[in-house]
Amino acid sequence: MLQKSHLIAGLLLLLLSSPLSAAYITDKLLAGVYEKPQASANPLQVLPSGTPVELLKTAGNFTRIRLPNRSEGWVESRFISEERPAQVMLLELQATAGELRHKLQQAEAALEQRNKTSPDRTATEKRLAEAEQQVNRLTQSLYEAESRLADKQRLSALPLWLLPAAGLLLLLGFISGIVFRNYRLRKRLGGLRL
Repeated sequence: MLQKSHLIAGLLLLLLSSPLSAAYITDKLLAGVYEKPQASANPLQVLPSGTPVELLKTAGNFTRIRLPNRSEGWVESRFISEERPAQVMLLELQATAGELRHKLQQAEAALEQRNKTSPDRTATEKRLAEAEQQVNRLTQSLYEAESRLADKQRLSALPLWLLPAAGLLLLLGFISGIVFRNYRLRKRLGGLRL
């Protein structure tokens, strides 16, 4: 009994390990173009899947179409789709992928060429670090110079209100001097006015 189960398990493993042939349903479809909206007559021509058409009008299960060569006819509406067929999309994607592969190869070749012709990276990085340090020193010097300039401008620029205030104080001093002089004269002269 145990040997039979081992034999069955071995056969199953053998069957599972053998390659099976895979098959797929084709995406190709042929649609007939008729002179009238009936499928009973022989088609005027047969259109493969992915043929672009212009829709003119619909009558029952048929649609009148115009082909790129300007010929017209009737096709069963079930064969018409606004979505592009998978085969057309696949071809477009393959073309895009080919272009991208080509651009990638060009970019890799350019990068490889640049790496071959570029100078030693460590020397370049060292010069870059020195340049950054110099920029930092110059920036600090600029900030200090701007600060000193701002201090000097603050000291040298007097406020505008100070000039009229000084004139007013001068005028008050002059008037108070005259009043004081008159007071002293009156006191000396015993209250007589001049």
